Amino acid sequence: MGTTVGLAPGLSRKLKKVLECRTDSADLVASLNTLSIFYNENTPQSRRNLRSTIEDRSLHLNHEFLQASHTAQQALDRVEEEVNALAECCDNIAKALSSCSASTGDIISTTERLKEELEITSQRQDVVSSFLRDYQLSNQEIDALRDEDLNDNFFKALSHVQQIHANCKVLLRTHHQRAGLELMDMMAVYQEGAYERLCRWVQAECRKLGDNDNPEVDELLKTAVRWLKERPALFKYCAEEVANMRHNALFRRFISALTRGGPGGMPRPIEVHAHDPLRYVGDMLGWLHQALASERELVLALLDPDAVVDTGSTVNRFSKSLENGTGKTESDLTFVLDRIFEGVCRPFKVRVEQVLQSQPSLIIACKLSNTLEFYSYTISDLLGRDTALCYTLWALRDAAQKTFLDILKSRGEKLLRYPPLVSVDLSPPKAVREGVSVLLEIIETHNGMMVPATGKNPDFDPVISALLDPIIQMCEQAAEAHKSKGVGHASRRRMTSDPGQISKSSVDALLSNNSPATSSKVLLVLSMHFMLSSFFSP
Repeated sequence: MGTTVGLAPGLSRKLKKVLECRTDSADLVASLNTLSIFYNENTPQSRRNLRSTIEDRSLHLNHEFLQASHTAQQALDRVEEEVNALAECCDNIAKALSSCSASTGDIISTTERLKEELEITSQRQDVVSSFLRDYQLSNQEIDALRDEDLNDNFFKALSHVQQIHANCKVLLRTHHQRAGLELMDMMAVYQEGAYERLCRWVQAECRKLGDNDNPEVDELLKTAVRWLKERPALFKYCAEEVANMRHNALFRRFISALTRGGPGGMPRPIEVHAHDPLRYVGDMLGWLHQALASERELVLALLDPDAVVDTGSTVNRFSKSLENGTGKTESDLTFVLDRIFEGVCRPFKVRVEQVLQSQPSLIIACKLSNTLEFYSYTISDLLGRDTALCYTLWALRDAAQKTFLDILKSRGEKLLRYPPLVSVDLSPPKAVREGVSVLLEIIETHNGMMVPATGKNPDFDPVISALLDPIIQMCEQAAEAHKSKGVGHASRRRMTSDPGQISKSSVDALLSNNSPATSSKVLLVLSMHFMLSSFFSP
């Protein structure tokens, strides 16, 4: 019988452990895969050295890990050093802050004090800026006042000067009187210099107005005149300059209108119609009236730009000017217009006097007197009565009326000096018929005359008396002469029809006029009719 050999206990445990080991576990598979990397030969020697081989492999891997982590270790060492240095700096800062905490109170108090001083300084700066703005001129404004070219900046600077001058009056009422006086003196120098320069510029611009027949006033010149009115003396110089320039220009235009006419000969020269006294004088008066309207508009736009053109009478304008406080401006306008039209008075007067001395007919003299009277009233309303042109017009009106009355007087004297003979049939003499015809024509002219709005019809009774009185006296003389000759009663009866018819026609002509002013004239003609009838009746 055989015997069973037992294994050693240690070997038995190892064998049992090997048998119980599971070869399909993941750890074992991974270990075997790793072992296959460096376990190349399966020999007894290799199997005996397997443990040492694995340990060598582990040692080699640890050496590689140490070499790979050496750089990181050095970086960590540097970080540690920097962290330590930073900690040391923080400690130093903490120590510095703790050491400076005692002195921060002084710094804070100093900062607060400086802030208060800065606020006070800012307020003072605002006060100084406001003072400089209200009491000093900037360099640009000073340059604008001294610059040769006059523009809007000049007037802005001049306005600022006036404002500063007014502000200085406020300083005089405070304890800064010395500063106010010094500033007023400084601004007065700037102001006077600016006004003198403005006056010279306006005078130069006004001289240019004489170069054109119909000049236009630009806005800059109007603005300059508005400012210049603050200085009446300088404004008067400029007004005189305007008057002189327009005086010469108007004189040239009037002479040109008389002798050369308009551009290209149209309209024709006024003196072309010198053979027609009524048209000749009427054209000159119409030209003067039109020139007065245009010159007045120009002068008003220049010397009083803010005024509204008023075409009413001088009396109405003067009353309005007193209400508005512009009487001085109206006086200046009248002065300038009077000076402008002063030059045309003499040539106009000479020509009208030549017409009156040319012995015009009675009707022409009457119409000339009426025309001159109409324009005398019209131009007096526009220009004013106390002007050279109006004096000339009224003097010529008086001369024309005197010429008319002289013609009537000479006609009557001639009729009385050479009375007509009484006809055999006792019919009215030719002088009576002509006198009544002339009277009717004069009455018709008088009724159709132009009367201005502010004028009135002149007294016509002296004209009728001057015309009828010689006729009546002539009739009386003829009647006395006829009675002395002892003319028969029958012949005198035949005479009563003809003068009655003539007088009746005259009365009918007068009654056909509906004007109430002809009542006295009708009575005069009726009285002549009855006187003639009584002279030639038994």
